[in-house]
Amino acid sequence: MGNSNTITSEEFVKFINENRSKLYKTAMAILKNDDDACDAIQDALLSAYKNISSLKNKKYFLTWLTRILINKCYDIISKNKKITYVDSDITENTIGYVDSYSAESILENTLSRIDDSLREVAVLYYYDEFSVEDISNILSIPKGTVKSRLSRARTQLYEIIKKEEGELDEGH
Repeated sequence: MGNSNTITSEEFVKFINENRSKLYKTAMAILKNDDDACDAIQDALLSAYKNISSLKNKKYFLTWLTRILINKCYDIISKNKKITYVDSDITENTIGYVDSYSAESILENTLSRIDDSLREVAVLYYYDEFSVEDISNILSIPKGTVKSRLSRARTQLYEIIKKEEGELDEGH
């Protein structure tokens, strides 16, 4: 057996199974497309498995893998630059019919309408429950930047929710 910080294949698989939904939510928050999110996750897992020896301490596996996943998401965005999605227009036009939506899909819809850099930090913090320090490491930005982006994300989310509540109240 090697050093106790080295991750085994069994630990890798177990860890991926335990964190599957976190990885998916992170990819979906960035890409907003199921096929692209699944592609990014697959690419990230392959890359992580091939490069597992570069991970110095297995306690940082999730932050390390999340950083790889985010990079794969941005690779896909770069490849798809010419494609424009009309999902946001459709969603905004149907927002009055939220009764059939789950609370999670309402949150995802709201998150999809804030700035990308703010959404990324909010997803890592609220969905994936990473600490400010972990997010700082994943995104390679200072902790103060993470805190200010979280604050701005909260403000934007609050403004979107208040605006929609106002529109719903006016409709009654």
